[in-house]
Amino acid sequence: MRNQNQRFHQCPKPPLKYRDAMPSIKHYADRFRELGVRGAVEKVGGRVSRAGKLWGETAYWRWKANQTLSDTDFLAVVKGDWQTFAAFITQLASRPDTSFLLPHESRLETIKILRERYPEHVAATLALADAACRNEFTLFGQAVNFPDEINWHRDPVTGYEWPALYIVRMEELLWSAERAADLKPIWELNRHQHFIALGMAYWLTDDIRYYEAFAKQTESWIQANPVLHGINWFSSLELGIRLIAWGVAFQFFRTLADFREKLAPAFLKSLYQQANALSTHLTHWEAVPNNHLIGEAAGLAITAALFPEFKESAQWLEIGLRHMNEQMVAQTHPSGANKEQGTGYHQFVAEFVQPLVLLAKRGLIPPQPVLEDTLHRMIDYVQYCKTPAGTMQNWGDQDDGRAVGLSLAKPFWDFRHLLAFGATYYQRPDWKFSAGRFDEESFWLLSKAGLEAWERLEEQPPAEISRAFPDAGHYIIRDNWSATSDVLYFRCGPFGLGGEGESAHAHCDMLSPILWIEGRPVLVDAGTYLYHGSSRDHYRTTASHNTLMIDGKEQAIPRTDFSWEQVPQGECLAWEAGRRVVGAMQTRAGVRHQREINHPASGDWEIIDTLHAHSTTHEVKWFFHFAPDLTVEQQDGRVWVKNNEDNFLIELMPPADVILNIEAGEFSSNYGRKQPNQVVVAKWQGTVSGTRFIWKIQRYSEREYNNQ
Repeated sequence: MRNQNQRFHQCPKPPLKYRDAMPSIKHYADRFRELGVRGAVEKVGGRVSRAGKLWGETAYWRWKANQTLSDTDFLAVVKGDWQTFAAFITQLASRPDTSFLLPHESRLETIKILRERYPEHVAATLALADAACRNEFTLFGQAVNFPDEINWHRDPVTGYEWPALYIVRMEELLWSAERAADLKPIWELNRHQHFIALGMAYWLTDDIRYYEAFAKQTESWIQANPVLHGINWFSSLELGIRLIAWGVAFQFFRTLADFREKLAPAFLKSLYQQANALSTHLTHWEAVPNNHLIGEAAGLAITAALFPEFKESAQWLEIGLRHMNEQMVAQTHPSGANKEQGTGYHQFVAEFVQPLVLLAKRGLIPPQPVLEDTLHRMIDYVQYCKTPAGTMQNWGDQDDGRAVGLSLAKPFWDFRHLLAFGATYYQRPDWKFSAGRFDEESFWLLSKAGLEAWERLEEQPPAEISRAFPDAGHYIIRDNWSATSDVLYFRCGPFGLGGEGESAHAHCDMLSPILWIEGRPVLVDAGTYLYHGSSRDHYRTTASHNTLMIDGKEQAIPRTDFSWEQVPQGECLAWEAGRRVVGAMQTRAGVRHQREINHPASGDWEIIDTLHAHSTTHEVKWFFHFAPDLTVEQQDGRVWVKNNEDNFLIELMPPADVILNIEAGEFSSNYGRKQPNQVVVAKWQGTVSGTRFIWKIQRYSEREYNNQ
């Protein structure tokens, strides 16, 4: 998400929260005396000039948006001397599949492999496509239905309809804290990744219904979204993602006579207009660019590669690849970890790189050694952060975003498609071991040749079990590579991308352990839930993580929904692979917090907090968030954590003299979804000058528990 403080212009009407603070008549009188007559006239003149310029831009783009791009005008922006649009689209449609993103030379062979090896993917894709034919969608876990036509501007959750204003005039409206709706659901729908599912379904079945739904929705969207107007032109990242989806959908439907004769003119004109707009609205002006610029640049470069017929394609490709190379270096640690400190965005960014390295390998764009190397390191990071369940552990923000969306029904936190792709592309036997299978997304990207390369590759376990990523401040202690291993994930390093005043997707999770015991989650990160409203800060601040708070002061102060002030810097003081990690940070209360985590044996963990301060008395408050399937109980001063269904049982042993409470919490595994869990909250007050607090977590068998 963009930093809400970055604005092109002020809108004429301030957001609600600022109206009570608008200057009084006295303020203007004082300013007039301060500036004098000449200064006041210049000040007013400047504002009138800016308002006039904005009015002129608005009027021009409204006029421009109402102009229809004729066939003649369109053919003037493509290479070659085409007499008719039909001749151009015939040539474009006749290109082989290997010249597009998905290199499948034989449709029949692809269908055969999909039905034999990936029946669940086929069923899920057809179900998603059938729902799309009925204008039914699932957005962040919520079913959304448009009984008649899809309203591309109506928020599917609240029913609020975003106005179709010129994008500059929408700036203040969209980034106001009091805006009427979350931006994510409407943008998710307008990414059009379900167009890919419709294309896959058509390929699999030859059922014309899927094309008809695609055609109807495409025509509806183009009609309802004039160029540079409305919420669906506002975000350049959304343009980039939508262009990728349109490019893949074009590959599936391009040979249909009905598409070539009826839809293709409007489709290709709109695709060109979107790419042209994206090329001039990249967010490289941000003080600290993040995943947005990567997604925008990737969308532009991929579109240029898939449609080299446009005269501007070479320029688009150069711009897109230049920004991709610069930003992948700037936003990725040498160890391979994404600098945003949000593991959901690690996947998001990696998926933008995949198509480009593939297109380069097939000779459709120049070689990309920097992107290849960066993706290699990013996938290696995924291997060591993988949980015993095969999912990715969660740090920081996440919004369930997918760059391409080749398997939308797949659980968001299953990153093994990156490992399967990487094992085949980079010939890594250990990644094959960690991936477990050559998944459907890898098959779509690498085709039958990729599947055969996977089958020839011998797998072997990773050489290392535990791994430190010091530049990212990430430390993983693991017993083994089995599905029943204990694993600890611990963060003590840089707060977020850009540090002070930035760090858009970081949370106050410094020195907060995420813990799995015997292959199941025990201590969890509370998640993200929403990017809007009061929940935004609730989920990203200190109390929603397994750390401590001193004197009620946050690790960092939220400045906006996507920036922080007074951010801490963690450091690792000691690391013994598989056994011990020690991290430290200076808190805003003036107390230095050192946390040591020891792992003497499987099922046994020890957390030692040491606090140093010059002043005498402080209040310390701990938080431990437990997985939602676990029940926490206090019995005779002891804290038991259990799952009654399978006799899983651990004891949390607190330090002396702390006051314990078990409180109701909330856990959000995915954007827009939450469920109840339990949180152990402990309090202590006293002098902290080298004071140590020891917490122990121990796994018990049912027999050991009964003998207590």
